[in-house]
Amino acid sequence: MAIKNQILSLQSLFISMAAVQLATAGSGTLVPLAFSEIGASQEVASMAASAYSAGFLVGCFVVARSIVDFGHIRAFAFGAAIAIAVAILFSVSTSTPFLVVLRFLSGLATAGLFSIGDTWLNETAEERTRGSVLAVYSIVVGIVAVFSQFLVFVVPGDIREAFVYVALFYCLSIVVISTTRSTPPNNDTPVPIRVRGLLKDAPAAAVGAFAIGMVSTTLLSVVPYSAAQLGIEIINVAIMVALIYLGRVLFQFPLGRLSDKMDRRIVILIATVTATLVLFVMGILVDVDYDHSVNSFDYNSIGFVILSIILVLLGGSLLTLYSLLVAHALDRTVPVFVSSAAVTMLLVWTLGSIAGPLIANIATTYFGDIALYWVNFAVMLCFALYLGQRVWSVEPVSRAEQTSHTDVLPTSTEMAPSEKR
Repeated sequence: MAIKNQILSLQSLFISMAAVQLATAGSGTLVPLAFSEIGASQEVASMAASAYSAGFLVGCFVVARSIVDFGHIRAFAFGAAIAIAVAILFSVSTSTPFLVVLRFLSGLATAGLFSIGDTWLNETAEERTRGSVLAVYSIVVGIVAVFSQFLVFVVPGDIREAFVYVALFYCLSIVVISTTRSTPPNNDTPVPIRVRGLLKDAPAAAVGAFAIGMVSTTLLSVVPYSAAQLGIEIINVAIMVALIYLGRVLFQFPLGRLSDKMDRRIVILIATVTATLVLFVMGILVDVDYDHSVNSFDYNSIGFVILSIILVLLGGSLLTLYSLLVAHALDRTVPVFVSSAAVTMLLVWTLGSIAGPLIANIATTYFGDIALYWVNFAVMLCFALYLGQRVWSVEPVSRAEQTSHTDVLPTSTEMAPSEKR
């Protein structure tokens, strides 16, 4: 079947997953802004980010393996219903412990939704054109993540009201997926996790996945809270996050293609060094004594243009690294363990996303809010130095052993190449 016909046959699934991504990415910014609005501390915002990742971990590796027994559509509706309830409760509650629990449930439901949707897509697409279908899916999800930030523009007066619109997008996903003509796949055989095997075969990939999980989660889940506390208008915070997501959309495909034509580690190192330098610049630019009277951007100024370039570069280097690292891990994994390596990489990334906000919170407790940015810089610098040492001392894999790069999002256990070329 032609790619166009496959995408048309899966259009309901595409729309449903786009709605889920819009709600998920939008919530990622709305939640820390909501915590700032109700006067919660940065410790609470960090704990909520880690709780979401912990829920995601449980959802991916516990719930998602059994929930498909109910059938994909019913399981999807079940997960979306939980997400809807969480969004509505977030709009009316101000109890910070309760909101942290809600973030755990949100992570649990989101992991189930993406696992079900991505498994469906991965198994339904024909092997001959699967890579192209997944590439289109990745582009759609990336673009939706950019536009998700416009949820903030809906009700800038009371940010918690925007969660009602988040709930509506989850409702839309249920309505659309219920009308699909695509046949859900059969249940999958569980794939084993091989942490020791990954550390032995591709230690740089494992270390990198953990580091990227730490930094990206802290950046997208805690920094918006910090920015709001500095007095930056929430609309401008949303624009900043959208620019970061835009960087991923612009750079993911070119970097992936480039990594297929040369030593993939060099491309990963370039992206890592770029992200490290950008984080260094951000650490210098952020002033804890920020003037709260200057809380809006001059969109016609050179300063805003420079800030936009910095944020696009950050997204284009940092958020593209996960799929490059997965491809590197598969390069160095024997074919029989390729699926296990992809699943293990997601596990390591999720563990990093739990640890990142907690470590950043400890650092800010002792060294002030500015430590949030320097922790991110230090993590990326350590990974860059380690990766540089590996590139220097370990020979690259041969072209015959390389996998073909596929855009991979850290959202499920399925969106990864299943075999070597």
